[in-house]
Amino acid sequence: MARILVTGATGFVGRALVRRLRADGHEVAAPRLDLLEAGEDEVARLVEAERVTHCLHAAWYTSHADYLVADINRDWVAASLRLAAGFRAGGGRRLVGLGTCLEYDQDAPAGPFSESATPLRPETLYARCKVETFERLSDQGGFAWARLFYIYGPGDRAGRLVPYILDTLARGAPAGPRFGGSRRDYVHVDDLAGQLSRIVAGDVEGAVNTGTGAAVRLSEMFETAGALFARPDLVQVNDALPGNERASIEADMTRFRAEVGDPETRSLRDGLAGLIE
Repeated sequence: MARILVTGATGFVGRALVRRLRADGHEVAAPRLDLLEAGEDEVARLVEAERVTHCLHAAWYTSHADYLVADINRDWVAASLRLAAGFRAGGGRRLVGLGTCLEYDQDAPAGPFSESATPLRPETLYARCKVETFERLSDQGGFAWARLFYIYGPGDRAGRLVPYILDTLARGAPAGPRFGGSRRDYVHVDDLAGQLSRIVAGDVEGAVNTGTGAAVRLSEMFETAGALFARPDLVQVNDALPGNERASIEADMTRFRAEVGDPETRSLRDGLAGLIE
């Protein structure tokens, strides 16, 4: 089994990653390291001292209020490049970074986003910085870039969609989507961690989507939660679509299935039920 350095180990995805990697038998190194300040030499010394062979780079700026536009995204590009250089210098063999579905051209023809067929056209600073990081590391061997779609699960922060749905219904207040006809590919964070664990332990290289490959209507998410609370009367759904956003954002999981295996996924109902319980 590998000894894996996990950056961002205290974050929403990072905590799930640490749990899953350990459950899969890997050793996890998650030292306190300020990547925005650490130089290549410091990273190299850490990798050598910790006997790290693999790295899952989950750290990035994620404040829900402004992560799409914050200038600190540029700092994370530089930090990620230093991490990668130090990791290699310290003897690390395989690095997996986390990207985003927002890297894709949101105006591409309807259908799932494909690593090989859908062009990249990031519209936000966050997505542009992710693309830059991917492109500057993509010529390295032993490098994979997991493009994340929409995530929910334990540890999700307040203000995001699923916590809003559950918190609102738990208070007995009415809840409904603004654009109920929109479809989004939501994956449970523990299933995502399982997918990432297999990517880092495998040999797939370059960009690979993570998700479910089955986007759900936002109205369906509210309806499912309402049924689980036994309060369908609180749910106010619609079929509206946004005029300035893509109607459906879904991962094409063809490459994952071909080179990694069947992705771990659970039904939306099971995922929400676990959170409610």
